[in-house]
Amino acid sequence: MNNAASSSPKTALTATAAGSPEYPCGSGGDSLRDTASHSLDGDRIRLRLAATCRHWQVEVVDATGSTNLDLLARLRENASCAPVVRAAMQQTAGRGQRGRAWQSVPGDSLTFSLAYMMPGGPAELAGLSLATGVAVVEGLSDLPLSAPHALGLKWPNDVLLRGGKLAGILIETVPAGPGRIGVVIGIGVNLRQAGNVATRIDSAAAAGAATSGIPATPPAALESVLPAPDMSSVFIALVQRLAAMLDRFAEHRFSAFRDDWEAMHAYGGASIRVIEHGRDLLHGVALGVDSQGCLRVATDAGERVIASGEVSVRLLDTSAAPGAQGGR
Repeated sequence: MNNAASSSPKTALTATAAGSPEYPCGSGGDSLRDTASHSLDGDRIRLRLAATCRHWQVEVVDATGSTNLDLLARLRENASCAPVVRAAMQQTAGRGQRGRAWQSVPGDSLTFSLAYMMPGGPAELAGLSLATGVAVVEGLSDLPLSAPHALGLKWPNDVLLRGGKLAGILIETVPAGPGRIGVVIGIGVNLRQAGNVATRIDSAAAAGAATSGIPATPPAALESVLPAPDMSSVFIALVQRLAAMLDRFAEHRFSAFRDDWEAMHAYGGASIRVIEHGRDLLHGVALGVDSQGCLRVATDAGERVIASGEVSVRLLDTSAAPGAQGGR
């Protein structure tokens, strides 16, 4: 992973694989530990983040409609509330890209949002979703994973694990006057039970009025490389990296993350199809991204540069993806 040391938080994560406090031997110990790993411990989280996220408000709630909507409303009322990170055990109206519902189950998925006041305007946010993906991979790699090399990034907003979708990213903005813009970044990570997530996705697609006929990227779960993932430890690791990323992005923009993103690109060198509004826009070979975070694709007619918008990317040959085989 390129330049990991240069963007590393000052305090290293020292959690064990379980990440929960020690319990005395005897009856109930394993049950208590398992229950703790499926929930967010607000006190432990705030204590662990106090050194690296000194200026951040850290909020942990049992349930809300959407942490993104909560923070967007907060920024509209008072832009000075940022930076703040808000996590919820359950989101009843969690959203993914293009207005889709984020399929999650309390205890099996980690969902949270960060609000940050970024200098500049919308044009200066180019590549922020890609930089966020880099920070998520770095944060997960700080945990004792059995196969950190199996993580990768799919342009523009997905974190993959052995080719399956492990995490999604949703970025929304709020005008904040001349010279600054409010940014809310929503993160959803599958911790366990990938099969249940797949069933929920299939059910949601079947209930929709229409489908594009293009299969979704299959889900993956962190438990395949981190037995009994502890939700609080995963959250701490991610927020440490994300907070550092936002400060760095505010100063250096996407140029500081481009090499890292290229190194983590799961589809680099693979044949892909670029899809817009459910139809193939073009086929080609994924080359990487430009200085603005746009996807570069080699086609028979020459190189094309694709901005995000309503575009999705799929492999033409799933066996050809470097990321699908655990490399990047």
